Amino acid sequence: MTNLLLSSIKAAALALVLGTSLAATPSFAQDAAAEAARALLPANIRAAGTLNVSASTVYAPHSFFKEGTTEFTGYEIDLFNEVSEILGLKPVYTEAPFQQLIAGVKSGRADVSLGDLGDNDLRRQEVDFIDHTRLTFQLLIDDAEKDNIKTVFDLCGRDLGVVQGTTNIIFKALAQCEAKGLPKANFIEFPDATAKDQAIQSGRLPRADISATAVGRFREAAGLTPGQILVPAPELGDLYIGFIVDKGHTELASAIDAALKILFENGRYAEILAAYNISDLNLDAPGVNIGQNASNWVQPKPAS
Repeated sequence: MTNLLLSSIKAAALALVLGTSLAATPSFAQDAAAEAARALLPANIRAAGTLNVSASTVYAPHSFFKEGTTEFTGYEIDLFNEVSEILGLKPVYTEAPFQQLIAGVKSGRADVSLGDLGDNDLRRQEVDFIDHTRLTFQLLIDDAEKDNIKTVFDLCGRDLGVVQGTTNIIFKALAQCEAKGLPKANFIEFPDATAKDQAIQSGRLPRADISATAVGRFREAAGLTPGQILVPAPELGDLYIGFIVDKGHTELASAIDAALKILFENGRYAEILAAYNISDLNLDAPGVNIGQNASNWVQPKPAS
């Protein structure tokens, strides 16, 4: 074998080794990051190998049942499934009313709760958030009223349905009605989103509502809001949302946050949001208890 041929074979072999090593580097880094995330877990959860997760199912596309089944789906479910896989855990989902999600982790019935939970100053007193996306808001109105309702303040003087226990974004904005020389809005509370929607559909409430952007887009795409359109409502600001754990469960919160960071870095986070048409609701990075960076961090109470 000539020296030239031998040199060529050695060079090719070296290139193959280097190429394989370089190609594997991201995988090695992710494996190390996943191992570090798992090391953050509380010992009892790591030993059990499962996470008990309470999820509401009324706010698609956050978390809901696949049509005709009791199988959980939604973008928060997709995110949490991948978080769980990174942590080497199996998520065991249980349906819970939205109003009981916080109580679920406080009582120990759930390790984690999820499903359109906004991070605000009141909730933070009871639980810790692992924030992953933003909520923004739009008006959902009759197409026939598009010339009459162009901003949130065009809802002053109207009856509006609100769901008990949800974030009172609309109260903050419409508290300005009287200062603007407009009549006060009248808020009517309902036990859940389904009851409120039924009141609107039956005509007991006007067909004018506030919708989270993600929810509004999902319902529009599914043909659930015929004759209605979404109108941007920047006056309502934004809110961070996340998975929740009981206050002070810092090991579990840190492990979930570390796993989420892997999804941000490897592109899966962006892919999941894109699949649900909510890429614009992304955060630059997840974080534990970072909701104060959103405009609606301070939560107003409804007027008595």
